[in-house]
Amino acid sequence: MEAAAIHALLTEKLGDAVLDVIDTYEKGSVIAADRIAEACRLLRDEPELHFDQLMCLSGVDWDGYDEAGKGKSVAILGYDELGVPETSDRVGEGDLGVLYACYSSRHGHKYTLAVRVPRDAAEIPTVSGVWATAAWHEREAYDLVGMTFSGHPDLRRILLEDGWVGHPLRKDYQMPDLWQGVPLKGQDYAKNPFSEDDVVLPERPGQEG
Repeated sequence: MEAAAIHALLTEKLGDAVLDVIDTYEKGSVIAADRIAEACRLLRDEPELHFDQLMCLSGVDWDGYDEAGKGKSVAILGYDELGVPETSDRVGEGDLGVLYACYSSRHGHKYTLAVRVPRDAAEIPTVSGVWATAAWHEREAYDLVGMTFSGHPDLRRILLEDGWVGHPLRKDYQMPDLWQGVPLKGQDYAKNPFSEDDVVLPERPGQEG
């Protein structure tokens, strides 16, 4: 089924829960946050759609986009060339959200659903009851972007330590300089740590020294 027909079917079934169409290289629909599980279940169960696979669930930080949705330059903080964390007073203001990339093994079509929520209210329902694999993807979006999924069976960090502060894929995230009392300051990455005198090549069998 073509993307336009999928969007039309979703609109027919879900009404005003379908907020907008996605007409970029990703074809899909923007869904109201509180209806996302219902929309996903419809994609899975409607025979014409039969989206039986959630290929990817991605947390998104829309900070740095203008009102028209076009990207603006946002300096992403990291470590400088000496390994020292960069700092800034900039505070992220954009929405957070999730993209759901879905695939039908029966029909061979793909479709994307999107949800956007205010940065200070980053909570949406889990879809782990629709596709079990979402439970893992949602933990990653929680860990790295700070999205909360209500109803998730085990929502906790999946890549970082439980006590880690902040969410590294938010655009206003600042790298730490200390973790559990251990300094995280790096080194001068522009400097070669080895000199020619430090390099010792192993002898090959039968090679005389």
